Amino acid sequence: MWPSRGEAGSVRQLLRRSVGVLLAFVLLHVPRGDAGSLRHFARRALDPEGRIATPIEGGKVGVESTQPLADEGLARQISDSAKPERERREKAEDLTMRNHSAPIEATRVKPQIFLLFMAYSSINHVDIWNEFLDGGVRGVDYTALVHCKVESECRKNLESSPRFLIIPSVPTSYCHDLVSGMNALLKAALVIGGIGAPNDKFVFLSDTTLPVKPLSYVREQLLADEASDFCIFPRNEWAEVSEGSSRKTVRIAPKHHQWIILSRKHAEFSAEESKKNMDLMVQLQLNLLHTNAAYQNTGCLDEFWHFATIFDSVKVKPGADRLWLEDFNGGPLDTGSFEIQGRCNTFVQWVQRASGMTNNITHLSQALTVDAGTDLAPATQARPGSIERFGRASIRALRKSPFLFVRKVSEEASFSGCESLTEAFSALVFKGKELDPSVEKVWPGSGVWLDNQHSRVSVNSYEGSIRLAGTHKDMQAKGYYCGRNMQVTFGTGFKSSAIVSEDGQKLKWANGVVWERAPN
Repeated sequence: MWPSRGEAGSVRQLLRRSVGVLLAFVLLHVPRGDAGSLRHFARRALDPEGRIATPIEGGKVGVESTQPLADEGLARQISDSAKPERERREKAEDLTMRNHSAPIEATRVKPQIFLLFMAYSSINHVDIWNEFLDGGVRGVDYTALVHCKVESECRKNLESSPRFLIIPSVPTSYCHDLVSGMNALLKAALVIGGIGAPNDKFVFLSDTTLPVKPLSYVREQLLADEASDFCIFPRNEWAEVSEGSSRKTVRIAPKHHQWIILSRKHAEFSAEESKKNMDLMVQLQLNLLHTNAAYQNTGCLDEFWHFATIFDSVKVKPGADRLWLEDFNGGPLDTGSFEIQGRCNTFVQWVQRASGMTNNITHLSQALTVDAGTDLAPATQARPGSIERFGRASIRALRKSPFLFVRKVSEEASFSGCESLTEAFSALVFKGKELDPSVEKVWPGSGVWLDNQHSRVSVNSYEGSIRLAGTHKDMQAKGYYCGRNMQVTFGTGFKSSAIVSEDGQKLKWANGVVWERAPN
């Protein structure tokens, strides 16, 4: 008797999830001379176009579509080098043999998180990411994949970071189609992960994102369930499609942050349906001139596609309603709420209309804004805020917040103090301890000064952060200090530095202007 259509689909899915393990078994156990045809078959079964991420010399990855799959491809993707490689290879071999010999229902695979980076030509502050990944075993606890807009530059920039596997780039375009790159990452992760575990998680990250929790904590939080995390924008940001002269609403589509976290089930479904809904921006009438006066129906494909595709059967009606969605964390979805909903794992600062009024995002945004040591370029109507410098208070606030990641962090972002940003994250985020207590908590130039107009200016400092407050509105500034030096940015955007004399009585600015201590 032939299986029913539904049963056949289950069989196909089972075969698809098993082929990764078969390929790993071939690469690990079959001699080079005897495995060619099996490798060719497995490669074509996994990707009809023959494009798959494979490491090459030095830990880099990626091949052209006509290049044969490297013998050690997946084997090296689930292992590191030297001694750790041997240990992880033994684990992989043991896992492969158990999967090969045991009934599929009895198989238990350790779940992992797949970190899926959407990058332009590199990843900002890769040293911080490397320390984050030091907390786990590659191919066992995590797999980090990168899709690059400029693949050749990416390979050069990440050459010294073999933890990151660069997949072959697919064509993408900002706003109109970043989804193709995201789904290419999903497909590569599903191949590398093989049969995987039901609570595997697929985490989308940008090249301007940083972790604000240790890897062990991230794993604990994300692997606790088998559902997906969508950070849903307030109701006023959703798309509404209207028709006819009466402009009757015929469709409503929730809008979400691009940086979602998908369950294995939703990742597999997204990969299978990757060609679907690629005209969604047209369907939803996004970014048309006649709808943009109040920033309605604005957004990009990546802010609608995965929710619309995964929850295709969900029909949102006008008015307030509560929707209980299967495998959706943070539900129910309130169709009348003007707050952030769902589960948000990556902090990003948007303008108020896109952030809601009172929630974890707005509270943390306020904490970063008032920190004198943090330089946060404000969000615009089209772009989120960008962090140029972190103060101690802000890093502590991020570490204590419910968020796992933060963006956008500029490539030049620094730390307010004598330490580097990498050193600050190492201590405050990953080790959970304070920085060197020998660093002065208060700058020796703190106090009241007379500027070159003989107006009084107060200088207050604490733990590397500094703030200037004068009688004139232009004499407001904040920044950081180290030793006798300080650097500040004024409210006008002007940046300058100064050094306090050894006796603490003079403050000499970079332009030659000297301030004197104000008399008591």
